[in-house]
Amino acid sequence: MQSIAEAIRPFKPKTTMARSFLNDMRYSRGIRNNNPGNLVRTSIDWLGKIPLDQNRDARFEQFYEIRYGIRALMRDIYTDYRRGSNTVRKLISEFAPAFENNTESYINSVIGKIGMSIIPQMDIDTLAAIAKAIVAVENGSDAKYVTDQDYQDAIAILQISLPKKKD
Repeated sequence: MQSIAEAIRPFKPKTTMARSFLNDMRYSRGIRNNNPGNLVRTSIDWLGKIPLDQNRDARFEQFYEIRYGIRALMRDIYTDYRRGSNTVRKLISEFAPAFENNTESYINSVIGKIGMSIIPQMDIDTLAAIAKAIVAVENGSDAKYVTDQDYQDAIAILQISLPKKKD
């Protein structure tokens, strides 16, 4: 079995300092899993994902670095958008279903943070704003530990082409 250090070597950035909160119990679950969107465990082979047999959380994905968790969140949002979820209501209803969340409150919080309810075009700024809003809801005050640089690092490895926001 590969060690964690060996497993992350291919993903190590050349220009930025990788940040990880992995298994640090001082932080909320999403932060300490490097999964600030609290994506549930799946068979998806996310970039930077800790293999399920090494994951110490029974319910949620864990990532080697925070940028990989943000990247996975952004890809999940973008995939749902491409499949027709072009409103915050549709996105959040899929992402945070009512059987385990106060979805209405979640939707209102995201709309309040991004300033729109309809998403006519997904650009990189809108995607990042939605991800930040989700991270804020999922992690409460611990969302402050996820920096703008962490989002930029995630965007750098996103591997999807989106336009920049037009002013």
